Amino acid sequence: MSKRTEYYFLILLVFATILPKWIISIIYFDNSIIVNTIFNVEDIQYFPIIISVSDLIFNPSYLDSVIAEKFITFPIYSVFFHSIFFKIFGIYSFLILEFLLKFIFLIILLKMLKKIFENLSNSLNFCLLLFFFISLLQITISYGNFRYLELLFYVLNENLGSRTPRPLITGIVYFYFFLTLYSFKENLQKNNLKFFILISFLLSLFLNSFFYYFINFSILIIFLLFKYLDISILKFFNKNKIKILAVLVSFIIFSSPFFLQLYLGENDYSERIGMIELNLQQKLYLLKYYFINLLRLEFVILLISSLTTYYYLNKNFYDFKNQISKLNIFFYFFLISIISPPIFFFISPKLISIYHFLGVLIFISIFYLLLSFYFILNKKFKLKEKNDNKNLFKIILVFIIIIINMHIAKINIIKNEQQVNEVQNIQKFLEDKNLIQSKQKLFTNDLRIMNLWLLNNNNELTISDGFVNSLKNSQIEFNLISNLKNFGISDKSFKELISYGKPEIRNHFLMRIFAYKYQANSLYTFTELDSYHKKLLPIIESTSPFRVQLQIFPETEKERFYKYFQNVKLKKNLFSDIIIINKFDSFKNFSISNKNYELLLSLNLYDVYLKKN
Repeated sequence: MSKRTEYYFLILLVFATILPKWIISIIYFDNSIIVNTIFNVEDIQYFPIIISVSDLIFNPSYLDSVIAEKFITFPIYSVFFHSIFFKIFGIYSFLILEFLLKFIFLIILLKMLKKIFENLSNSLNFCLLLFFFISLLQITISYGNFRYLELLFYVLNENLGSRTPRPLITGIVYFYFFLTLYSFKENLQKNNLKFFILISFLLSLFLNSFFYYFINFSILIIFLLFKYLDISILKFFNKNKIKILAVLVSFIIFSSPFFLQLYLGENDYSERIGMIELNLQQKLYLLKYYFINLLRLEFVILLISSLTTYYYLNKNFYDFKNQISKLNIFFYFFLISIISPPIFFFISPKLISIYHFLGVLIFISIFYLLLSFYFILNKKFKLKEKNDNKNLFKIILVFIIIIINMHIAKINIIKNEQQVNEVQNIQKFLEDKNLIQSKQKLFTNDLRIMNLWLLNNNNELTISDGFVNSLKNSQIEFNLISNLKNFGISDKSFKELISYGKPEIRNHFLMRIFAYKYQANSLYTFTELDSYHKKLLPIIESTSPFRVQLQIFPETEKERFYKYFQNVKLKKNLFSDIIIINKFDSFKNFSISNKNYELLLSLNLYDVYLKKN
């Protein structure tokens, strides 16, 4: 198979996995590109950060009259390309990059596979079969509740899908790192400085894009160093002092944005994205919980399967030593992914979203098993294609993937049809009222509407997603409560919004504003347990330490918010000009009594108010 043919199939696979949702959107709706982008691109929560960074704003407040003093601590490298492209191509950058980055992702993946299988056709077959399997999983779980299939699909899609920025950006670096490590032993023996500067660059990319890969790959590098060195580690360091210093300096330079964010970053933002500080007792509990859960049946199956596969490959395929050595790197990474979390838990003074460690571990185990199984099949049964039909199988696979993804896209469109239509109606409303590139301030409780507003070149949000602004928590609270007070809502309505006195889990509105600030599980709670509703205590105490998504607003915080609402002093310069409410959860009966606002558009899901001139 020629390289040109290889690229043709990769392009077809990109179209097969991405194009169907865009085609279905065009067939079913007459939407603007902004609305189609909001519903077709994953994950829109990152859009505001991309927009801010494109304007070189690293302390976004989304309010001209409110200054955020410190930087956002979000990993900037993960949105770097999107920000550059957004500055050049605007809204079309998301569509362009989805295709472009997916193509680059597949090229890197295929090159990595080719080094293992040493056959381009077989490598491409594995690649196509992998995405066929993911599509098959997705269509299966759309018709029923299959817990383990859902988990398998989630793990594979999280690491091989088209979500922005992970894995669309980080996945490229991830597989390129493995491709680079294939030659680690050779370059170590040559003391190749350029190679290790490249390694330091890749590690720095992970440090400021997906921190968990940085931890795992760093430990893997140390492991490979000990494994492949033919002299003592002390002699190696002594012999290569200058080169090692050059590598360390390179890493510090490449990682400088991360260190600047550590020094200049907003602590409240770090709290909102889930950063917590643990004492020794909490760390010991976390370590105990982690090791006990390694004995769960699901993980034991993965562990035994991986160990057995590693033993079988290395014993029975000695003639393919070069290929097996490359497969072994994935197995080593699997082992590293087991030991790295407890090392990090014990050493690091702070932790953040530790559930990602488990995701990394599960994926590498599954990917290693799939790779190994396909390798064994190839060698045992000598799978070869006849020249006449070697491309027919690939064409059929791509065609089936397209059909499945078209059907999945249709299912999703039908499920979201009402919301898509209403968001498009709001887009038309903004256009009709000249609310494009305006200085008007929007209040909304809906993430899609926040992004719709920003993508229409409006930059004023009286409240924004707590994940994307670098305001202090006190500033966010004031902006929220003063606006609600200005709307004229009653004390009773405010209590309903914060579920005052009710045992509620995951108030979606408050979670949108404060993200993971109020995480509650058996490891960590925002405040003392007696501050929570009594009915929720058993849930908190039985929840895994890895479940940061469980957000519970303490009753003491509700009381504080309620008193704040009663006594808040309003600032007119922060009042909203337009209000768009998604009538979900506690907002079902939400209404504005301030006569300065007029209800101009009432839909099934949304109400739109405009301030009178």
